[in-house]
Amino acid sequence: MDHIHSNTMEDVRIPDRHLSLEERGMMQALHHQGLSLRNIAAAVGSAHTTVFYERRRGTPERKSKHGRAPQYMAKRGQQAYAMNRKNSRKPCKIDHDDGELFIQWMVERVRQERWSLDACVGYARRNK
Repeated sequence: MDHIHSNTMEDVRIPDRHLSLEERGMMQALHHQGLSLRNIAAAVGSAHTTVFYERRRGTPERKSKHGRAPQYMAKRGQQAYAMNRKNSRKPCKIDHDDGELFIQWMVERVRQERWSLDACVGYARRNK
C-alpha cells in the first residue's frame, strides 16, 4: 500500500537490528551456493559489510595448511554473537561496595521520612 499507516506486513529486514539465527542460516545456505557478498546481502536485506563480518565471526581459524578450509556455520556465528554481546554490557554501578551505603541511606529516608527518590538524589548531590 502507498499509505504511511498501512497494516500490511512486508518481508523486509528492519535496519539497525541484530541478525537472527534464521538470517544467519540463510547466509550460510547462500554462501554454500557460491553467491557473492553483495548478492547474499541483497537476499538477506542487510549491508554487504554485515555479511562480511558475520562470515568472519562464524568461521573458525585455520589450524594448519593441510586439509579443508573451515567453513562458515550459522550456529557458530550465533554463539560468537552471544559471547560478544554478553561481554559488551557495562557493569551495574549499584553492585559496587560504596553504592551499598547510599542505597541503605536512601531506603531509610524513603521509609521513615517519606522522601521521594528524587529528593534523596538531590540531597545527596548537594551534600556529597
